[in-house]
Amino acid sequence: MTELSPEALGMMPDGFAPPKKSNKAQTIGALLGLTVIALAGGGALGFLLKKDPPVVAAPSAEAPAAAAAAAPSLASVPAGTKEIVQPLEPILTDLASPPGTQVRLEAGLLLSLSEDESVDQTVLASQIQADTLVFLRTLELAQIEGARGLLHLKEDLLERAKLRSTAVKDVVVRSLIVK
Repeated sequence: MTELSPEALGMMPDGFAPPKKSNKAQTIGALLGLTVIALAGGGALGFLLKKDPPVVAAPSAEAPAAAAAAAPSLASVPAGTKEIVQPLEPILTDLASPPGTQVRLEAGLLLSLSEDESVDQTVLASQIQADTLVFLRTLELAQIEGARGLLHLKEDLLERAKLRSTAVKDVVVRSLIVK
């Protein structure tokens, strides 16, 4: 029944009725209608933002030979130069934070030496090792976590090594152990 007293119902005009309670069918219909509108809007937005895929021409028989001739191979070295891998001594040091965290790094340098260049490889390796030791002491553990952290570490080490000598072409990290 209603919560109004019989006197209050008597005072109400005939056209006024107490509010009806909504049923489940109306709620479900409203939700379905809103879902259809959202799907249509998302589809239209996706259609407007879609970029056309690049058109790839069918490869001809001459294309692989031309591509192989145009792309330099990784093993090609300019005439008159030699590439040497100079190993660094393992580096064991503490990180800046968290306290007590130690790191051991085993790395090597890829040197590209021309015949007219005179670079003492052992002196260069010891200088770069000292620079690396100082750099590792400033790092925090969060900076070298994960694959991205290792990639950033390698890039930083390469940048520091190239400051010492232009003969350095790459830094090879063989192992990195954090304790």
